[in-house]
Amino acid sequence: MTYIRDAFRNIFRSIDFQALLEDGLSTVLRIILTVTALWLVRMLVVKIITTYFENTKRFKFYNFSRNNTIQRLLLNIVLYTFYFFVGYSVLSILGIPVGTLVAGAGIASLAVGLGAKDLVSDLVNGLFILIEHQFDVGDHIVINGYEGRIYSIGVRTTVIRDYNGIHHFIPNGNIQELSNLSREAVRIDLDLLIPTDINFAAYEELLKDTYRQVIESDDQINDTTDFIGLMKDKHGRLIYKIRIWVKDADDVVDVEGRYYKLFADALNEAGHPIPMSELSRMNTMVQVEKENADDIFS
Repeated sequence: MTYIRDAFRNIFRSIDFQALLEDGLSTVLRIILTVTALWLVRMLVVKIITTYFENTKRFKFYNFSRNNTIQRLLLNIVLYTFYFFVGYSVLSILGIPVGTLVAGAGIASLAVGLGAKDLVSDLVNGLFILIEHQFDVGDHIVINGYEGRIYSIGVRTTVIRDYNGIHHFIPNGNIQELSNLSREAVRIDLDLLIPTDINFAAYEELLKDTYRQVIESDDQINDTTDFIGLMKDKHGRLIYKIRIWVKDADDVVDVEGRYYKLFADALNEAGHPIPMSELSRMNTMVQVEKENADDIFS
């Protein structure tokens, strides 16, 4: 026991704890200063990018969505670069041979490459998305069956926020089916069921006059509305078709309902109510008969 005790005593005596403490504090201080300096540089670059892209006067002739897309991409690149330099600097300060690690990484590159092929596919596809300008942040998009607005575009993933508030993270390499509904106006067709015993010329003029009263103050649609005229639907019923072009796909439901109501009210006031379809008439009759039966047996 005495021999072991003397051995440990000699070991502890040979250790310079003061030097170790000084070296440890020096290393921690160098890491803190290095990370702080890199963080300040990152914040400065972020501030420059944000100020540059949020200057509306500078970009008054450019597409805002495109600018927003490029801005977010640059911020992502700055963030990844910051993480890289932080890791490299910390390893260097700790005395870990980064160069040796990088050289050794070549030995394992084959194994890593097999596992990282999806990552490479995501990066390459994301690059082509940006170069080909397939979509921008804020665009109304349908990707692989997911519909919503583009929340962010990264070099690896694209994020869609649907209309339930759910964020869908889609790897760029997995984007197979893409529809951009924000590039051009979206078409909606209004089919007004009409009777056969009316003056069609007066009927059409009433619809056009109703439309002219509201078009100048409506900024949701283009002024290229087409009054196509009389047609038959798939059930053989006589309809009057009106084609409206909506500027934003998000406004389709609102515009369609608003203009159906507008034309229906105008026709009702003129004494030409839109006739009820046979199916609606049958449903109404069934509902009335059911209510009468409930009254009888109540």
